[in-house]
Amino acid sequence: MLFPYKYIIHEIEKFQKYSDFLFLEVWYDAKKPFSSAVLSKLPELKSIYERLHNEDSEGARFFNSHVEEIYNEFKKLKPIDRNKLKNWYKINNSIYSLCENRNLKPINYKTLIKKYPVLGVKIKSFYTKLYGKESPFNLAAFGDLSKIIDNHYKKFVEINDEEICPFCGIKEIKGVHHSKREAYDHFIPKSKYPFSSINFKNLAPMCNDCNSSYKLTKEPLMHIDPITKKVNNIRRKSFYAYSYKKINLETSISLTSVDIANLSANDIAINVKAIDPVSYIDRIEGWKEVYGIDERYKAKVLSKRGANKWYNELQETINLQKLSGDDNKNILDLYDMKIKEANADLLDNANFIKKAFLEECRNKKLFLK
Repeated sequence: MLFPYKYIIHEIEKFQKYSDFLFLEVWYDAKKPFSSAVLSKLPELKSIYERLHNEDSEGARFFNSHVEEIYNEFKKLKPIDRNKLKNWYKINNSIYSLCENRNLKPINYKTLIKKYPVLGVKIKSFYTKLYGKESPFNLAAFGDLSKIIDNHYKKFVEINDEEICPFCGIKEIKGVHHSKREAYDHFIPKSKYPFSSINFKNLAPMCNDCNSSYKLTKEPLMHIDPITKKVNNIRRKSFYAYSYKKINLETSISLTSVDIANLSANDIAINVKAIDPVSYIDRIEGWKEVYGIDERYKAKVLSKRGANKWYNELQETINLQKLSGDDNKNILDLYDMKIKEANADLLDNANFIKKAFLEECRNKKLFLK
């Protein structure tokens, strides 16, 4: 990840407040027979529940029935099991801590359902639908989640105004002047992990390539076996989308061929390192793996407006200098000038990749032979 987003405070957080309340104060403490009275500590949710009780819609029935059924399953649990579930809930919603602490392991649906078959299935049914087109939160009683997300996005891109996807640095994302918006990605996949599907600290706008072509349901927090391509349950750290820390990465390119016009992917090595701290190695490897960074950065170099264009532009400038009688020292100065131009805005048209390419050409003294 090239830079973190700034998290914004917004009305949309009320949905996570509802989730926290249901799990930690209603279900966890389930003892007496269920009625709307158990929701009394959060009057707005109690009012919504009672309103939905009188509505004849699939979304209303879905929300109320799951609230009741999960409550009744919790009633059957022993205190030790309630506490275990409470701890799992808190861990799965501690997104920043999960990114920073390898000792924290999020609970997945497979483990949850194995331990609590009936309850686990009901929880999966509920939480996988809290976000998306089928969400009961899209009902008017809740204020219509889809409209609230649109408003959140507008406020979000006013503050986060780079208009570049931070997860790849290549693709633009829609900004304040667009009528449409990008999709939000679940950092911890909602199809595999419970409890954080409506937590906006687990949700971030992402370009379509990152979201729908590369990340999909990959797990940033778990190592993937390079041979089997399966999760091996070894934890790793990850970049946090809303980190307060500056992410300071440096991209470099190594070429094994100087035939720029005929480069192939095998001739290019993409190297990304953290300037500080070194501990980002784990994060960088996971990020490159999840978002297909090697492939995509190589593709940028090999594209029509990549290496050949950058190389030919510099060649033309150097040829003009040679005609004027300048020596090799001036050619190196031209390299430095072009690199400085790219460095002025590294996110503009993936200039950080162009800069890395030009630096490698300079290191190999391609125009001095």
